[in-house]
Amino acid sequence: MNLTIFDLDNTILNGDSDYSWIKFLIDSNHVDVEEYTKKNEYFYQKYYQGNLDYYEWAEFALSTIKDKDISTVKKLLDIFLAEIIEPMINIYALKIIHDHHHIDDVLLLASATNNVIVEPIGKRLGFSNIVATEVETINDVYTGKINGIPALGEGKLLKVKEWMKKNNFLDFNNVTFYTDSINDLPLLKVVQNPIAVNPDTKLKQICIEKNWKIKDLP
Repeated sequence: MNLTIFDLDNTILNGDSDYSWIKFLIDSNHVDVEEYTKKNEYFYQKYYQGNLDYYEWAEFALSTIKDKDISTVKKLLDIFLAEIIEPMINIYALKIIHDHHHIDDVLLLASATNNVIVEPIGKRLGFSNIVATEVETINDVYTGKINGIPALGEGKLLKVKEWMKKNNFLDFNNVTFYTDSINDLPLLKVVQNPIAVNPDTKLKQICIEKNWKIKDLP
Protein backbone atom coordinates (compact mmCIF):
# COMPACT_ATOMS: atom_id res chain seq x y z
CA MET A 1 0.00 0.00 0.00
CA ASN A 2 1.30 3.45 -0.93
CA LEU A 3 1.51 6.31 1.56
CA THR A 4 1.49 9.92 0.35
CA ILE A 5 2.38 12.66 2.83
CA PHE A 6 1.60 16.34 2.32
CA ASP A 7 2.99 19.36 4.10
CA LEU A 8 0.38 22.10 4.57
CA ASP A 9 1.80 25.62 4.54
CA ASN A 10 3.01 26.90 1.16
CA THR A 11 2.37 23.41 -0.24
CA ILE A 12 -1.39 22.94 -0.20
CA LEU A 13 -2.00 26.49 0.96
CA ASN A 14 -0.77 29.59 -0.83
CA GLY A 15 0.70 30.95 2.37
CA ASP A 16 1.38 30.01 5.98
CA SER A 17 -1.54 29.16 8.26
CA ASP A 18 0.32 29.98 11.50
CA TYR A 19 1.38 33.39 10.20
CA SER A 20 -2.10 34.02 8.78
CA TRP A 21 -3.80 33.07 12.06
CA ILE A 22 -1.83 35.70 13.96
CA LYS A 23 -2.41 38.28 11.23
CA PHE A 24 -6.13 37.48 11.41
CA LEU A 25 -6.08 38.15 15.16
CA ILE A 26 -4.12 41.36 14.61
CA ASP A 27 -6.54 42.60 11.96
CA SER A 28 -9.55 41.78 14.14
CA ASN A 29 -7.98 43.53 17.17
CA HIS A 30 -7.76 40.42 19.34
CA VAL A 31 -4.06 41.03 20.08
CA ASP A 32 -1.72 44.01 20.36
CA VAL A 33 -1.14 45.21 16.79
CA GLU A 34 2.40 46.56 17.06
CA GLU A 35 3.85 43.78 19.21
CA TYR A 36 2.33 40.88 17.31
CA THR A 37 3.01 42.31 13.85
CA LYS A 38 6.70 42.74 14.64
CA LYS A 39 7.11 39.29 16.20
CA ASN A 40 5.04 37.55 13.52
CA GLU A 41 7.31 38.89 10.77
CA TYR A 42 10.44 38.03 12.76
CA PHE A 43 9.48 34.40 13.33
CA TYR A 44 8.23 33.90 9.78
CA GLN A 45 11.60 34.95 8.40
CA LYS A 46 13.36 32.60 10.82
CA TYR A 47 11.17 29.72 9.62
CA TYR A 48 11.72 30.56 5.97
CA GLN A 49 15.49 30.62 6.52
CA GLY A 50 15.34 27.21 8.21
CA ASN A 51 16.63 28.32 11.63
CA LEU A 52 13.47 28.76 13.69
CA ASP A 53 13.65 28.10 17.43
CA TYR A 54 10.29 26.36 17.65
CA TYR A 55 9.95 26.64 21.41
CA GLU A 56 10.49 30.40 21.27
CA TRP A 57 8.00 30.59 18.41
CA ALA A 58 5.46 28.39 20.22
CA GLU A 59 5.52 30.58 23.32
CA PHE A 60 4.62 33.55 21.13
CA ALA A 61 2.13 31.81 18.82
CA LEU A 62 0.27 29.97 21.57
CA SER A 63 -0.04 33.12 23.65
CA THR A 64 -2.94 33.89 21.28
CA ILE A 65 -4.98 31.02 22.75
CA LYS A 66 -3.46 30.68 26.22
CA ASP A 67 -6.08 30.46 29.00
CA LYS A 68 -8.90 30.31 26.44
CA ASP A 69 -11.32 27.40 26.36
CA ILE A 70 -11.70 25.17 23.32
CA SER A 71 -15.19 26.40 22.40
CA THR A 72 -14.14 30.07 22.42
CA VAL A 73 -11.16 29.39 20.16
CA LYS A 74 -13.30 27.25 17.85
CA LYS A 75 -15.63 30.18 17.17
CA LEU A 76 -12.65 32.26 16.04
CA LEU A 77 -11.26 29.36 14.02
CA ASP A 78 -14.54 28.93 12.14
CA ILE A 79 -14.32 32.55 10.98
CA PHE A 80 -10.61 32.18 10.21
CA LEU A 81 -11.18 29.11 8.05
CA ALA A 82 -14.03 30.66 6.10
CA GLU A 83 -12.52 34.09 5.55
CA ILE A 84 -8.76 33.46 5.43
CA ILE A 85 -7.91 29.80 4.80
CA GLU A 86 -10.51 28.99 2.15
CA PRO A 87 -9.11 31.52 -0.37
CA MET A 88 -5.57 30.24 0.36
CA ILE A 89 -6.27 26.68 -0.78
CA ASN A 90 -4.37 25.97 -3.99
CA ILE A 91 -6.74 24.18 -6.38
CA TYR A 92 -3.80 22.63 -8.24
CA ALA A 93 -2.56 21.10 -4.98
CA LEU A 94 -6.11 19.86 -4.35
CA LYS A 95 -6.01 18.06 -7.68
CA ILE A 96 -2.80 16.28 -6.65
CA ILE A 97 -4.46 15.20 -3.41
CA HIS A 98 -7.51 13.95 -5.30
CA ASP A 99 -5.32 12.08 -7.81
CA HIS A 100 -3.57 10.19 -5.00
CA HIS A 101 -6.90 9.50 -3.31
CA HIS A 102 -8.27 8.15 -6.61
CA ILE A 103 -5.53 5.50 -6.79
CA ASP A 104 -6.22 4.51 -3.16
CA ASP A 105 -3.06 5.91 -1.60
CA VAL A 106 -3.22 6.41 2.15
CA LEU A 107 -3.00 10.17 2.71
CA LEU A 108 -1.28 11.85 5.66
CA LEU A 109 -1.15 15.57 6.38
CA ALA A 110 2.05 16.41 8.30
CA SER A 111 2.55 19.97 9.48
CA ALA A 112 4.79 21.77 11.97
CA THR A 113 1.86 24.06 12.72
CA ASN A 114 -0.08 23.30 15.89
CA ASN A 115 -3.01 20.89 15.82
CA VAL A 116 -5.51 23.56 16.89
CA ILE A 117 -5.09 25.16 13.47
CA VAL A 118 -4.14 22.10 11.40
CA GLU A 119 -6.94 19.72 12.37
CA PRO A 120 -9.89 21.82 11.13
CA ILE A 121 -7.98 22.68 7.94
CA GLY A 122 -7.13 19.01 7.44
CA LYS A 123 -10.78 18.08 7.90
CA ARG A 124 -11.78 20.67 5.29
CA LEU A 125 -9.23 19.18 2.88
CA GLY A 126 -10.49 15.64 3.45
CA PHE A 127 -7.60 14.24 5.50
CA SER A 128 -8.45 11.65 8.12
CA ASN A 129 -4.77 11.20 9.09
CA ILE A 130 -2.97 14.20 10.56
CA VAL A 131 0.39 14.75 12.25
CA ALA A 132 0.99 18.17 13.81
CA THR A 133 2.48 19.86 16.85
CA GLU A 134 0.18 19.01 19.75
CA VAL A 135 -1.09 21.75 22.06
CA GLU A 136 -1.63 21.04 25.75
CA THR A 137 -5.06 21.47 27.32
CA ILE A 138 -6.17 21.13 30.93
CA ASN A 139 -9.91 20.93 31.59
CA ASP A 140 -10.60 22.01 27.98
CA VAL A 141 -8.49 25.16 28.39
CA TYR A 142 -5.33 25.79 26.36
CA THR A 143 -2.27 26.19 28.57
CA GLY A 144 -0.12 27.90 25.94
CA LYS A 145 2.35 25.00 25.96
CA ILE A 146 3.04 22.26 23.44
CA ASN A 147 2.56 18.63 24.35
CA GLY A 148 5.51 16.46 23.33
CA ILE A 149 7.93 17.36 20.56
CA PRO A 150 7.20 19.91 17.82
CA ALA A 151 6.57 18.47 14.35
CA LEU A 152 9.37 20.52 12.81
CA GLY A 153 12.42 19.12 11.05
CA GLU A 154 13.62 15.99 12.84
CA GLY A 155 10.53 16.26 15.02
CA LYS A 156 8.24 15.86 12.02
CA LEU A 157 10.23 12.82 10.91
CA LEU A 158 9.89 11.24 14.37
CA LYS A 159 6.16 11.94 14.58
CA VAL A 160 5.60 10.54 11.08
CA LYS A 161 7.57 7.42 12.06
CA GLU A 162 5.35 7.01 15.13
CA TRP A 163 2.23 7.35 12.99
CA MET A 164 3.57 4.86 10.44
CA LYS A 165 4.37 2.29 13.12
CA LYS A 166 0.84 2.55 14.53
CA ASN A 167 -0.62 2.17 11.04
CA ASN A 168 1.51 -0.78 9.89
CA PHE A 169 3.83 1.01 7.49
CA LEU A 170 7.11 -0.76 8.10
CA ASP A 171 9.47 1.46 6.09
CA PHE A 172 9.63 4.40 3.69
CA ASN A 173 9.38 2.32 0.52
CA ASN A 174 6.36 3.42 -1.53
CA VAL A 175 6.18 6.68 0.43
CA THR A 176 5.83 10.03 -1.36
CA PHE A 177 6.25 13.39 0.37
CA TYR A 178 5.23 16.80 -0.99
CA THR A 179 6.64 19.92 0.68
CA ASP A 180 7.99 23.39 -0.05
CA SER A 181 10.36 23.79 2.88
CA ILE A 182 14.01 23.22 3.73
CA ASN A 183 12.76 22.51 7.26
CA ASP A 184 11.40 19.19 5.95
CA LEU A 185 14.76 17.94 4.71
CA PRO A 186 14.98 15.10 7.29
CA LEU A 187 11.75 13.53 6.00
CA LEU A 188 12.54 14.24 2.35
CA LYS A 189 15.82 12.32 2.70
CA VAL A 190 14.18 9.07 3.81
CA VAL A 191 11.10 8.76 1.59
CA GLN A 192 11.26 6.88 -1.69
CA ASN A 193 9.70 9.71 -3.68
CA PRO A 194 10.54 13.24 -2.45
CA ILE A 195 8.74 16.02 -4.33
CA ALA A 196 9.29 19.74 -3.76
CA VAL A 197 6.30 22.01 -4.40
CA ASN A 198 7.25 25.61 -5.15
CA PRO A 199 10.39 25.05 -3.04
CA ASP A 200 12.16 27.76 -1.09
CA THR A 201 15.59 28.80 -2.31
CA LYS A 202 17.60 26.40 -0.14
CA LEU A 203 15.40 23.40 -0.89
CA LYS A 204 15.38 24.12 -4.61
CA GLN A 205 19.18 24.00 -4.71
CA ILE A 206 19.22 20.66 -2.88
CA CYS A 207 16.58 19.28 -5.27
CA ILE A 208 18.77 20.20 -8.22
CA GLU A 209 21.82 18.57 -6.60
CA LYS A 210 19.93 15.38 -5.70
CA ASN A 211 17.78 15.27 -8.84
CA TRP A 212 14.57 15.36 -6.80
CA LYS A 213 11.31 16.23 -8.53
CA ILE A 214 10.12 19.83 -8.43
CA LYS A 215 6.51 20.85 -9.02
CA ASP A 216 5.89 24.51 -9.72
CA LEU A 217 2.21 25.14 -9.05
CA PRO A 218 0.40 28.36 -10.04
